[in-house]
Amino acid sequence: MIKNLLLVICLLFIFQASILYSQEAKKVGKVTGLEIPRFVSLKKSKTFLRRGPDKSYKIDWILERNNYPLKVIAEHEHWRQVIDFQGDEGWVYFRLLSGKRTIIISQDEIFLRKTSKKNSYPIGILKYGVIGELIDKKGDFCNAKFQNLKGWINKNEAWGC
Repeated sequence: MIKNLLLVICLLFIFQASILYSQEAKKVGKVTGLEIPRFVSLKKSKTFLRRGPDKSYKIDWILERNNYPLKVIAEHEHWRQVIDFQGDEGWVYFRLLSGKRTIIISQDEIFLRKTSKKNSYPIGILKYGVIGELIDKKGDFCNAKFQNLKGWINKNEAWGC
């Protein structure tokens, strides 16, 4: 009887610890309550990346591509700290970001495939830096739209998948 009681207490302790761990594992932003890190994209074709979360901070980078994918890694009031696929980071005003998920090709040349299988028929060739809209993910593949072409790519060949 005592062994069963100890077993139940141990199981409850383990169950409670796993719940606490899963809650801590997902970090959320203090401002938005959204998960951090998370992927976003630029709304405008000219956006300043600043050294800190205010207009008084120096501009380190000027991003000049609409729908450019970024990863939010921190939040401070109306500012989001972001990083791009090349590792450049800075702060962007929140209104310049969209929740729309985009991806960018990070390899020299890859195939856009008809299905999410490794040997699927290629329907196009995508070059480094091409931006597409993320539609879905399935295993090691991402379904995306690049201009008028929809297809599948390996998630390791694009940043933002």
